[in-house]
Amino acid sequence: MQTKTYTIMKTQAITQKNIFKTLGLFSLFMILTLTSNTVTAQTERTVKGVVSDEIGPLERATIVLKGTNIGVDTDEKGAFTFPQKLKENDKLVVIQLGYKDKEVTIGPDTTFVEVKLTDYDIVIVGSLMIGNNNTVAKDPNN
Repeated sequence: MQTKTYTIMKTQAITQKNIFKTLGLFSLFMILTLTSNTVTAQTERTVKGVVSDEIGPLERATIVLKGTNIGVDTDEKGAFTFPQKLKENDKLVVIQLGYKDKEVTIGPDTTFVEVKLTDYDIVIVGSLMIGNNNTVAKDPNN
């Protein structure tokens, strides 16, 4: 009878060790999971900004995440809030008709960008005359 009791106690001790080991591994897994989510949340952020030229803010400029079709237009004050959270090294392309496109790289702490666009240099090469040179001769006797 003593042998059976000893065997049962040994089995319970082993089971308790396994439970503690399992709980320990589960706790470690949970801590690592929570920590990695926190790191991800710190690196992705909302980015806001203003687009202007040498005169002032540019309304309806388009800001697009490079390589995607995700973007936003500026409001009447040239301000925007990008619709997707961005991370370090993401590239925004700022586009406005009549201006040179500008690329902005998101840094490790970037939450606000100020973009100043420059207009294209326009050179007039020639002139264009539009009109109708056809004249109708009138009969002077009428």
